[in-house]
Amino acid sequence: MPASNGRADDAATIGLWCGVRIEVAPRDAVSVEVSVASVGVFTHEIGQDRPGGGPGGGLGHLDAALGGAITRLRADGIFRAGPGEVLTLSAPAPPIHAATILAIGLGDPTAWTPAAMRPAVATAVRETIRLDAASAAFAPSLLDSGLSPAMLDGTPQAMLEGLFDALADHRPATLSRWVFCVGGARFDDRVDAFRAAFDRLARR
Repeated sequence: MPASNGRADDAATIGLWCGVRIEVAPRDAVSVEVSVASVGVFTHEIGQDRPGGGPGGGLGHLDAALGGAITRLRADGIFRAGPGEVLTLSAPAPPIHAATILAIGLGDPTAWTPAAMRPAVATAVRETIRLDAASAAFAPSLLDSGLSPAMLDGTPQAMLEGLFDALADHRPATLSRWVFCVGGARFDDRVDAFRAAFDRLARR
């Protein structure tokens, strides 16, 4: 349940970097209460049993809330979801809380490695800073797109590296809160993984 100050009271703070508070929350791009919500999108989904092979989980939730805009624009070739490609959707309707949605291309899921998340998150951060937003989130949507949990080792560190890269290059005047959205399953383990990665990177 969102707290009265607009923050999710189920979010866990990981640390502070360049004046930005970094959090992890069991939310998705629809439910997270931030100004800009970014979501990773592949060129297609793998291992999905649903009709049309569309995304599941939080990415499916977001696509449904947008009337199928992400998968429709991808199918039409307007947004191909290639690495680093960005689709900006402004003023989405409820139940989406964010004022802006950024779909960040992740490329071919069969060629994906955790290292791909570093430039993807950096792109999301730079676009967020360009929009002069005070709060933002990134939902990687990896399991939603059919990747196996066994493939995800190292992903928290790669995402934090992308965040650190962009903050070092573009010191934000406005951005003060960044949330990594993760699923609710094994949430405490995910928080621990992010904290361990943050501690490693902060010591460099």
